[in-house]
Amino acid sequence: MHIDADKLTRAPNGNFVATGHVIIKRTSETLIADKVVYLRKNHIMEASGNVIIRSASATIYANAVQLQSQSKTGTMKHATIILPNGERLRAERVKRIDDQRFEADHITFSSCPSDDESWRIAANHALLDQENGSLTVTNPRFELGKTPVFYAPWWKLSLRRKSGLLMPLFNQTTRRGTELGIPIYFAPSKSWDLTLTPHWMSKRGVMGEAELRHVSAIGHERLRVAGINDTFAGRVRGRIRANILWKLPANARITIRADHVSDHNYLVDFGGTKRISSRYLRSVATLSQHLQIANTQTDSFLQAQDLQNLLLSSNASTLQILPRLQSSSQWQPHRNIIFHFDQQTTRFNRSSGVDGWRMDLHPYIELPWQTKGGGISATFTGGIRHTRYWLQQTTLTNSRPTRTTAQASLEVRSNFERISTNRHWRHVISPIIRYDYVNAPNQSLLPNFDSAFGLLTWNNLMSSNRYSGYDRIGNANRFSVMLENRLQNKKGKLTAARDVLIVRAGAAYYLSRKTVDAALQPAPPHPFSNLLGEITWQPVAGITIYGSGQYNSADHYWATLNSSVSLSSRSGNTLSAGYYLTDPRYSYAAKMIYLSGNAHLNSRWKATANWQYNALLKLSQRIALGLQYQHPCWTVGAEAYRINRSTGAGTAANFGFRLLLEFKGLGGTG
Repeated sequence: MHIDADKLTRAPNGNFVATGHVIIKRTSETLIADKVVYLRKNHIMEASGNVIIRSASATIYANAVQLQSQSKTGTMKHATIILPNGERLRAERVKRIDDQRFEADHITFSSCPSDDESWRIAANHALLDQENGSLTVTNPRFELGKTPVFYAPWWKLSLRRKSGLLMPLFNQTTRRGTELGIPIYFAPSKSWDLTLTPHWMSKRGVMGEAELRHVSAIGHERLRVAGINDTFAGRVRGRIRANILWKLPANARITIRADHVSDHNYLVDFGGTKRISSRYLRSVATLSQHLQIANTQTDSFLQAQDLQNLLLSSNASTLQILPRLQSSSQWQPHRNIIFHFDQQTTRFNRSSGVDGWRMDLHPYIELPWQTKGGGISATFTGGIRHTRYWLQQTTLTNSRPTRTTAQASLEVRSNFERISTNRHWRHVISPIIRYDYVNAPNQSLLPNFDSAFGLLTWNNLMSSNRYSGYDRIGNANRFSVMLENRLQNKKGKLTAARDVLIVRAGAAYYLSRKTVDAALQPAPPHPFSNLLGEITWQPVAGITIYGSGQYNSADHYWATLNSSVSLSSRSGNTLSAGYYLTDPRYSYAAKMIYLSGNAHLNSRWKATANWQYNALLKLSQRIALGLQYQHPCWTVGAEAYRINRSTGAGTAANFGFRLLLEFKGLGGTG
């Protein structure tokens, strides 16, 4: 024990009196007071005048304190105990059982700021157990603005993660009716917990929900299960979700991402608003490994996949992958030479339709080169693709078809840069020229498990193949060009550069216009592709104006248009408005208008809005309006929404509202 004071006097019997700014440091805590009297025979310290006791578990303020220096027990008068997370316990008298447990009389407890105590719990007696993470009070009353609104004979609050009842959930919708859920939380150890939620819906029945979470030295697991005997549909419905990651030796890992529902209307009826427009649910389990030895590296994985098509009532024709083995290896003997070998072997399985095995082998060489300053770079790539099938359930005369193609490409990039004399402005012009040659045969008689012809995008403009998957490889004899202008501003040496203006344009020219599968892609009628354009303008911080589109110069129409305006302020206000169009001559017709934003009406009030309008159907597909009040120690909010999408529950729009009420330190309901 170390004592520091303005004045220290010692009596012959060993007692001492310290006055002035007294600081007594012990192993686990520090005591500060105006005066301390130490009774040596009883090992008792009596502190008075602005007493403060600081430790890792709490900070205590009191008028007077009497402590037993060896056992750390004692009493305190008119004390305030402030916990590490800001919770505050005031009491007329406190008895310290040890450094983790306190008994207090005539107490108030709150997690609000001391100058704005909107709610508090008042009680005759309390036991604060920091080791157990709980506050137990007898004869408590819950007060809002010092007005009692709730009484109870007993109340136990969890100050950290602990088993017990969570705040209930309330909701009201036209499709599910009135809803009430009461989550029950179990936390038997630090490594895992479980939440069980009986969820009653007046129009659908009772849904049981469970969530299990576990963490260990090798990773984590999160499993969620829900099930209901739907009284409206007259059948049992449910959903299973999993998120698992395990890190194994030798740079290997196992990941599982699963989401499976009992029927294709489940998400619309019970999934909320986030994934209501989902077309597919995908569940994937993967064992992956990364190996690197000297200048050779290999990435490989073994995978199984389950896919659900939510647009179909039956999933019999949907392909499943059981299993897939894929690897990518490269060897770089010289900085300008890289040898690659990629392979994928997949077993496709489904109840209805053609299935079987597919093996794809892709050896190729990459020759990168650049000038000393890096202003000009070029990459030549050349190789072959060989694909082989072993088919089942097929009417094709050849159940083991093959395909072999030769591929080559050359891509040249350059940057032309200029910086202003004051070094505040930077202008970069970046042209890219690419040539692709692919000698691909007609593939219309080959099976098609996972390929589709993609719309032209910035990503596949500079790619040799616009087909997804491995079943189709496009025939190519094509030049592609992209030009980017970037204007940046930097105000000071320590600030990051800001993109003021980005303008991009690109197009492709086809020397050969053959198609490998007319059912997926008709032959290009014109040698030039659509002209891609994109502009992003940020005149000042917080304002972004964006526009992009594809123009068909041969037939003189806009294939796609996408424009938006985004506004944001330092206070957190945001506003986004956009318009999207797709011409039916190019793809599926679409014409959408969307608007979203949130506004901080003042330091505590916040309003939110979201609107999505289908201009082709002349229908508002989704509208949501919300209002929230956020106090430093409590939050209340409400949201009303309307969704237009027909389901098994009917074709009428789904109206609903949500209420949120949360008290900091007590939990929430919403």
